[in-house]
Amino acid sequence: MTDMNSTPLHSITDLLDATLRIREIRDASVALNGLQVENNGSVTKVALAVDGSQKTIDDAIAAGADMLLLHHGIYWCGLRPMTGWFKKKIESCLQHNLAVYGAHLPLDLHPELGNNAGIAKALGLHDITPEVDYHGTLIGMAGTFEGTVAELRAKYAEITGATVTGIVHDGAAPAGRVAICSGGAGEEIYQMHEKGYGTYLTGEENHWVSNAAQDMGINILFAGHYATETFGVKALGALIEEKFGLPTIFIDNPTGM
Repeated sequence: MTDMNSTPLHSITDLLDATLRIREIRDASVALNGLQVENNGSVTKVALAVDGSQKTIDDAIAAGADMLLLHHGIYWCGLRPMTGWFKKKIESCLQHNLAVYGAHLPLDLHPELGNNAGIAKALGLHDITPEVDYHGTLIGMAGTFEGTVAELRAKYAEITGATVTGIVHDGAAPAGRVAICSGGAGEEIYQMHEKGYGTYLTGEENHWVSNAAQDMGINILFAGHYATETFGVKALGALIEEKFGLPTIFIDNPTGM
């Protein structure tokens, strides 16, 4: 019987690997999805965060966590020597027994726990289906919003806690069927135009994409890369609490982008 105050690390990683289909989803090499740093093999508290910055690692340690679950893992900087600031980051994890687990596209696209699914549900969309193709994988979501484009924009700001920017051609028009892809997916607007969507929600603001939205007559709403990608790790935290009875804490370190 599992001690509710302590859970084997492998039990958590096995659950996450299977739930998110970590080994099946193609991703950038720097994502290195799955377990990135191993601890002593036992977990008593899990920290959840979007990015694996030094501050996030320090905050997780200060909170008493021995596992850190990230959307953007600690290797987004790419292959580099274990020196200076990067050495400090790895040393902090090892010295404080902090396991690190990363889940990028596998978390973005999950139909229930993913960032895009979380946004769609929080917006109150119905008839939600997978959408937005990324190198052959559907990572975004689409659904119908019962309200105007202006109301959709206000709801997007409410659920993300962000200032929503972008291009709105007619705020009083019904939003109808909208597409969503969190993070830095602005350039997928061209695909949305081809598929006939009139409104597209994403994260990171993009100058050229805003011009394209003007030209194509598409409404595009940006809520920020960070703010649109807090949903997935929080959902994984709830899963871990339910399955293992472990406490979790969300480490909020927004970049403002």
